[in-house]
Amino acid sequence: MSSRQMGLNRKIIMNTKINSTFNHYSLVKDKNIFEHITMRVRGAKNGATVIVPHVCNNVNAFGAGFAGQVAEKFPIVKVNFHLLGSKARLGHTQFVNTHIEPNYKHAITFANMIAQNKTIGPKNPRPLNYGSLVTCMYEIKSYIHSFKKNNEDQKIEIHAPKFGCGLAGGQWDFVSELINDIWNDVPVFIYQLRR
Repeated sequence: MSSRQMGLNRKIIMNTKINSTFNHYSLVKDKNIFEHITMRVRGAKNGATVIVPHVCNNVNAFGAGFAGQVAEKFPIVKVNFHLLGSKARLGHTQFVNTHIEPNYKHAITFANMIAQNKTIGPKNPRPLNYGSLVTCMYEIKSYIHSFKKNNEDQKIEIHAPKFGCGLAGGQWDFVSELINDIWNDVPVFIYQLRR
């Protein structure tokens, strides 16, 4: 299936298995993540600035999984990632603004979380590094707190795929608990691909 076809098939489904007794995030049903975040920044009273975190590797590859879809829809994110080159160290988060809505000043900001050590393979079945992921998630939390201080009248939200759990090999049950622990003071919306 081509990446274009994958983009057309990017529908969201509700995950029915939730291990947590209380979640600080919402699972979004039947929405295309890219259409939905664009709609959020265009809203007047109900609009918001949107952070889109996803996991990237430390070997300058940006073309598979969710990153491939991002590269197709928002090529500037891939261009900026490649500018990191050897600076793409584990635990670093690169913030890339892709769009600022002219009337309401809401932005779409991608957060390239460098939390994947190399790429998946027989000798590396789980390239996701959980320690680096935690560091990246705290960088996003810090970014959001700074944003709130400077933009008291604007809402900010996180919209993300089930990051770290596809090609990076992480376990969603654990990553979702990190979301509950780290991002518990910001609205978080998680999207899941329909396979």
